[in-house]
Amino acid sequence: MNYRPLAENILKNVGGKENVNSVIHCMTRLRFKLKDEGKANTAVLKNMDGVMDVIQKGGQYQVVIGPQVEDVFNEVVDIGGFKTQDIANNSGASSQATDEKQKGVFTKFLGLISDIFQPVLGVLMASGLIKALLSLLAIMGVLSKKDGTYVILNAVGDALFYFFPIALGWSSARRFGIKEIYGITLGGVLVYPTLVALTSGKALYTIFAGTMFASPVYVTFLKIPVIIQSYSTTVIPIILIVYVASIIYKWLNKVLPPIVRSLFVPFITLLISAPLGLLVIGPIAMVLQDLLSKLVSGMVDLNAGVAGLVLGSLWSILVMFGLHWAVIPFFALNIAQHGYDVINPLIFSGALASMGSVLGIIIRSKDKSDKTIAISAFISSFFGINEPALYGVLIPRKKVLITCFLAAGIGGAIAGFSGSKLYAFGASGPLGLPCFINPNGIDAGFIGLCISGVVSFVLALISSMIIGAKKDV
Repeated sequence: MNYRPLAENILKNVGGKENVNSVIHCMTRLRFKLKDEGKANTAVLKNMDGVMDVIQKGGQYQVVIGPQVEDVFNEVVDIGGFKTQDIANNSGASSQATDEKQKGVFTKFLGLISDIFQPVLGVLMASGLIKALLSLLAIMGVLSKKDGTYVILNAVGDALFYFFPIALGWSSARRFGIKEIYGITLGGVLVYPTLVALTSGKALYTIFAGTMFASPVYVTFLKIPVIIQSYSTTVIPIILIVYVASIIYKWLNKVLPPIVRSLFVPFITLLISAPLGLLVIGPIAMVLQDLLSKLVSGMVDLNAGVAGLVLGSLWSILVMFGLHWAVIPFFALNIAQHGYDVINPLIFSGALASMGSVLGIIIRSKDKSDKTIAISAFISSFFGINEPALYGVLIPRKKVLITCFLAAGIGGAIAGFSGSKLYAFGASGPLGLPCFINPNGIDAGFIGLCISGVVSFVLALISSMIIGAKKDV
């Protein structure tokens, strides 16, 4: 299809290219940061063919397109003549005015997490799916873990997870407005083999002994004890370190004469931020990260079934407003720390519930245009992308939307009571099912998860069939 006319109309109705500070895209949305959102013609955009909805959240003006968003994005970039920094840099001087409009620290944090994870999410999901496929093949006896094919494919699936600080260092640098090589280098420091190997030796001594913060010290820096952590697969430490590096970098660019910047800006930035990251930022971030992870897991442990009912029902609402990105990192984080995650199974049924509701609309609708949109949304939901179903099919049908949420919540409760667990971070929806298989074999948790998906799908389908395809919003 030719997406250029659509891109031209979108750019025109967001206030023109001169009103755009930056633009990026995720799996379904164009995410603009506009100088003045008041100049955008939101009503026109919402009724435009090819646009499912418009969401204004977290300092971003989000135009929901669907699976073909990348094609539209490329046309928008070409028409607008946007430079690389206009596309990727969401925190430079040009976007400060927009950032100031954001209300509250929590909103800013959600936007930050979203921006950092979007560039790596596709490869992250692919890596998880490879690991899930290998787990399934190993259980079926197709491949042995000692087989060369398994070893190589396992390396492909593991590489991003092991070097996660490097990948997030790159995307964090883009987000904080400094050259990507700084983030890559700082991420490399955290997983540098020599530093990692220190933890296998004998500790010099232990600080905070006898407390929950007790930490062995294997090396010192200028006689200051360094708490060496395993930063492989971690999220929070590198983001904070790159943020501090960006402050140093920007300050140096202001105070140093142009003639010496090319040498001394990178030299001083790395000389300060890397040791500071290992001495202070990294260890503190790991402590906070561990406490937060235990808190979330503890809430689920109190009553996983009730937690599943609540989280399963509310998850699609978070997705609707683009707030789900703040929770997604904990899936990979829990897997890295515990070998499994108990939160993701509680939201697994969301995609199945969406599929059931949309299938009901497909069956009941007599409008060819509605059927076309619903079929496309159904396919997207099968691959774990629920936005098209939410924006294009369910939101205009409030009663169907509510029953979809309830069906997802019931499924979440079943998964919670079954003790379902996620063992590899991969695709969402039915394609991600292998990610929930215990490496030791299929267990009650996996069976319960399958039942939760079927129940959610059937309940949502029946409800949708009863209510009908008529729009009520």
